[in-house]
Amino acid sequence: MVNGLPGSGKSTLAAPLARELGAHLISKDLIKEALSSGLDDTTVLPNIGTIAMEAGWALAAALPGVVLVDSWWFKPRDARYAATGLATSGATRAVEVWCAVPSEVARARFRGRTRADLYQDDAHLAQDWDRWARLAEPLALAPVVTVDTTAPIDCAELARRVMAAATVAIGDVF
Repeated sequence: MVNGLPGSGKSTLAAPLARELGAHLISKDLIKEALSSGLDDTTVLPNIGTIAMEAGWALAAALPGVVLVDSWWFKPRDARYAATGLATSGATRAVEVWCAVPSEVARARFRGRTRADLYQDDAHLAQDWDRWARLAEPLALAPVVTVDTTAPIDCAELARRVMAAATVAIGDVF
């Protein structure tokens, strides 16, 4: 699992890390975009993120080998849902990569990107950002590997850290 505030560098990190791990990459955002492409009005489906993540966990269950899931999980909102998703995936081992970045850096990155209206980024900045920044932390449903995403990352070294952390069974960390 690759987690962190919006703008923390999750998606930038996820693809090269997945390659280094030889893992299948599941991106909630890409699933969300694919699902919404079939809709004429995405505002009528405010829970498309939930639907996308359910599809992501189902994909994880269907794929062989190592799977890397890229999403923003906000612990107060998503911890129980992520635990259910991990169970749905059938994973016996998991690691959470936490993209650590100062909230003001993540906010500037988040504000500076252009994405489809379905993400409602302006509304999230206005209504949610302060709470997200104040309470952002790893889910800690599995061992956590923290990575500083303000600087270049050695993905080979990060992959070694992830694999070393993957020795703990999911049930052992609850």
